[in-house]
Amino acid sequence: MKAALWLSAWMGLSVVPSTVPTVAGRDAPDSAALPGGAPAAPRKAPGTESQTALKALEMSRAAVKAAPDDARRREAESRLKDAEAHFQAARYAEALHKADEAWALLNPPQPSNFTVEVGHDGGTTTVTHRQGPPVTVEAQHATRVLARGESVRVQQGTVLPEPPGAPQLAQPADKARLTLKPAPGGLLGPVTLSWSSVAGATRYEVEVVTEGVEGGAAPAPVRSVVAARQWTLPTLPAGRYRWTVTAVSPEQGRSLPSQTRRFELAAESLELNVKVKDGWQK
Repeated sequence: MKAALWLSAWMGLSVVPSTVPTVAGRDAPDSAALPGGAPAAPRKAPGTESQTALKALEMSRAAVKAAPDDARRREAESRLKDAEAHFQAARYAEALHKADEAWALLNPPQPSNFTVEVGHDGGTTTVTHRQGPPVTVEAQHATRVLARGESVRVQQGTVLPEPPGAPQLAQPADKARLTLKPAPGGLLGPVTLSWSSVAGATRYEVEVVTEGVEGGAAPAPVRSVVAARQWTLPTLPAGRYRWTVTAVSPEQGRSLPSQTRRFELAAESLELNVKVKDGWQK
């Protein structure tokens, strides 16, 4: 690992594994702690609120992506959703706080494991994250967060490649109400989600989340990774859902999630015909 870090420094590249989000532009951690005893993430530097909050969101998204699908992940997803809402409303301090909370819920104890490979010509470096918490890669003052299984290639003397653009959702339309004939068991489908292609992307991560659940635990999100620009959902219960798509490129990393769309699944009403003396009545 020491040799790998030396090579990365020679290329003008730094790779930072961390047990809390380490974000370019943040100061050293303070002594505050989050609920559960996890250390708080470093505070923001003056004048960099939006950039600091955005990097914290990226780290937390990567941590959620790498976490097993359990109650802790779902709680972290809820706090991450709050953080993203705060960020969209330009409440950067609140966004940072919620992103830190999401990270702390999923902060695993094991160290990060990553590799640094130098190309045969010595002009490129590829960082691949193998396991553990996400790592931050920095080159020429630009940063990229890598989750497990992701990699980035950097040309010597250049900045990190820009991440791919977020996909544009196509169908179904936002807030569409889809009336379907129930399948055996009362579930509804099929429903096909589609979106635009993104230059450089080789796969798309789709997430569908149940909304409006009253009482009890919400069902786990439905997720899939596909190479095509559409995905047919498994049959689902009647109800309201929201969905997003993230583009993934082997050279550029992951995009931000697409804008959220919502749809509702409803069962077709049964038409009952009753025979009366003078004919049929609906």
